[in-house]
Amino acid sequence: MSLRSQICVLAIAVGLVGVAVSRPAVGAMQTPASLQVLVRSWSCTNTGPKGTSKSTYTITRSSDLWVQGTGHSSAISGRPANNSFFAIGYDPQKHIFVNMGGGTIAGDYGISTAPGAASAMTMTNTSNYPPDPTHEKDVWSYTSTTLAIASSWTEKGNAMTSKGSCTKS
Repeated sequence: MSLRSQICVLAIAVGLVGVAVSRPAVGAMQTPASLQVLVRSWSCTNTGPKGTSKSTYTITRSSDLWVQGTGHSSAISGRPANNSFFAIGYDPQKHIFVNMGGGTIAGDYGISTAPGAASAMTMTNTSNYPPDPTHEKDVWSYTSTTLAIASSWTEKGNAMTSKGSCTKS
């Protein structure tokens, strides 16, 4: 899984905050359970076509509808160790999760979305920006102590996949 996936997965809000601020206020909403469960530190392992990498993430609540975090991923074949930052939010009017983030490697940034109810514990994230020629999709499934990420994309005409698993640390 690329850093873009990891960022967008835990990936991912700054530009959308401006849009949200310009809208009329909606009644206060409690932090959706699907976001609240992410608030903690996570230790992750990801296995894909270039090998296995290890990552750590710390996620905190930033508002009723947003969590934010930072992470560090180990080096993997052809990719140096790197740091990341991200925000994950929920739009209760559109019933969609928004992931936005970036990293310390040039070109590692993006926004993805996943439709779903605020209580969703499985989400299918698709990249929205920048345009993704690989058609990457990330499926997150999580509980209060685990997070599983299955990614698929196309690289040089070949279907690629990776699997990640995270545990509460």
